[in-house]
Amino acid sequence: MPIAEENSLPKTDADYYGFVLTGLFGVIDDAEASSCDPAGIALLCEARELFWMEFQQRYPGAWDEKPKV
Repeated sequence: MPIAEENSLPKTDADYYGFVLTGLFGVIDDAEASSCDPAGIALLCEARELFWMEFQQRYPGAWDEKPKV
């Protein structure tokens, strides 16, 4: 029996980059919820902004909302 991944569409480079961003967003959320060092959280947020800008340059419109069918 095929698994869900076998039935899904192939992933694009934008998808894989998006996985990195999503993971980074989660790390920041976890760090804030755990009251980690604010200086460290600030560095993570700086990295998030750099990656986000690069993502938008490489894959413009990749995360724009798609029209509902």
